[in-house]
Amino acid sequence: MNDAPSEQPRPNDEIRVAIIGAGIGGLTLSAALSALSNEDKLDIHIYESTSVISEVGAGITLWPRVWEMIKAIDLEDSLLQFVSRPPDKSARLVFQMRKADQKEGVFVHDIIMEGGSNTFHRADLQQTLLSRISGSLHLKHRLSSYEELDNEVIIHFDDGTTAKCDILIGMDGIKSALRKSFLQQNIPMSRSIDPVWSGTMAYRGLVGRDVLDKEFPGHRTITTPMMYMGKNKHVVAYAISRSLINVAAFISDISKEGTPCGEIALGPIVKEELLAAFTGWEPEVQVLLHSLKEPMKWPINQVVPLERYSSGRVLLAGDAAHGMPPHQGAGASQAIEDAYILANLLCHRSITRESIPKIAEIYDDIRRPEGNRVLQASIEFGRLLDLVFPDLEGYKEGDDNVPVDILEALGRKASKDWEWIWKDSVEGDRRRALQMMV
Repeated sequence: MNDAPSEQPRPNDEIRVAIIGAGIGGLTLSAALSALSNEDKLDIHIYESTSVISEVGAGITLWPRVWEMIKAIDLEDSLLQFVSRPPDKSARLVFQMRKADQKEGVFVHDIIMEGGSNTFHRADLQQTLLSRISGSLHLKHRLSSYEELDNEVIIHFDDGTTAKCDILIGMDGIKSALRKSFLQQNIPMSRSIDPVWSGTMAYRGLVGRDVLDKEFPGHRTITTPMMYMGKNKHVVAYAISRSLINVAAFISDISKEGTPCGEIALGPIVKEELLAAFTGWEPEVQVLLHSLKEPMKWPINQVVPLERYSSGRVLLAGDAAHGMPPHQGAGASQAIEDAYILANLLCHRSITRESIPKIAEIYDDIRRPEGNRVLQASIEFGRLLDLVFPDLEGYKEGDDNVPVDILEALGRKASKDWEWIWKDSVEGDRRRALQMMV
């Protein structure tokens, strides 16, 4: 459906929910509302700016913390078909870390998590969510602005059409149009209206496992998820299916952090540039990068931490609220958490149109501290993988004389900084949010 809904009489207790953006966050929210709602009380509309829903990117990881929510909104059975091993409580290797910016790389640390991780091709997760959405999906509807009145919100789209809702939720990505309008109206002096460049460029692509095994028999990434570290550079690689390995190589210049966003680049020169940047690294890294068919150059942008995620009847969620670097694999996970908390609030038995501003305040109280914390943690984890570590300040790319104890300390810190992804549960936040509804 591509047309905005027309005005029709509606039940007195019906609540109109408008979700801007049909990415992972927006689709999860719709699916969660469908799973958790016991009454036909929500009139849900998803507005997507594109003419067709497609995901840019390949690999996505769902951690134990997220899998709890996947089960709670009845998506587990649908997603199990895509994993090689069902989630459980056993300790698993999630990444092996190596210092690889030298002729012979060295082992640094194994990151072990209870429950491990489940990796998916992003399209598989997206199609699963699409099959579970509730409400109406409207394509080719790009938000330009909104007006918040006393008891409703009017949404304006680029094509001149409008729609009305009782709650407006922006999940329209890191370059969110809703965030811009939200901040201009509520925090006009905000320094955070537009996202900024993190100073890091990512080179992303896929490698066939059979191709890699032919080029480098027994290549480590065929069986082991890897983090290859070097000074101001690192490479992450892991299998996302029985036939494909997801590869992301990162090159950072910390002095550029906070500057205007960069742009995506394509073409043969991207691969030449990538290979040149990793000259001198251990052979298995060079073969891995050489095997990339058509890598894409991708600027890693990030949102400046926001002072508020909500005001009145308007909320920001997902990358629109806390777009972050991918270094802890937590961006999509945080969008899912936003959706889960919101869905629980919107499906609460006491909800009325009058209680929407209260829900917005509860959502901000619960999700803003956590979203901003994970945003900062992701930034710091990327620096760790780039060997920006106090005891490594005197070392340069290619130095092969870094003391083992320093590398071991770095590995222990990486594990410690990532423990929240599997040791902490979102259920405490869910219960606290629902208690605040009383």
